[in-house]
Amino acid sequence: MELQDTEEPHRIAGFNTLELAAGLIILVLGIVVTVESLTYPFGSLRNVGAAIFPMLLGILLSLLGLAVIIEGRLSQAIAPTVPWRALLSICASLASFALLIDRAGAFVAIFALVFLAGLADRTFRPLTLFCVSVALCAFVAALVMGFQGIVNIDLFPGA
Repeated sequence: MELQDTEEPHRIAGFNTLELAAGLIILVLGIVVTVESLTYPFGSLRNVGAAIFPMLLGILLSLLGLAVIIEGRLSQAIAPTVPWRALLSICASLASFALLIDRAGAFVAIFALVFLAGLADRTFRPLTLFCVSVALCAFVAALVMGFQGIVNIDLFPGA
């Protein structure tokens, strides 16, 4: 019994758009690295300068980008569906941690990080996430108090 995909990959000029976009991003990044490496001194064969390593990496990255683009001519890959709930939840949790760590302290930032990241999965209920977040914050507080002087984390700013 053979499984047949009913979807065909989207193509532009015969290239798979998924592979073409990825290859172009890699190619442009490689070109930018190569051009930026020209601002550093090359040195000599005996005393290699700072430009050689990033230039070689940029050239290699550009070649890999071209290889991905060429491979996309034959590829039948179909773009996967994006799990928007998980993506937005995890990005929001990281952003909240970054914004809260200095203003509200580690206790509140860790709570927000764990609670918002937990919302990525539909099976977790908000009350369960709240309890887990509080328990984790209590555990972090116990560790900080237990290792007083070794671990210097500001649980509450201004305290």
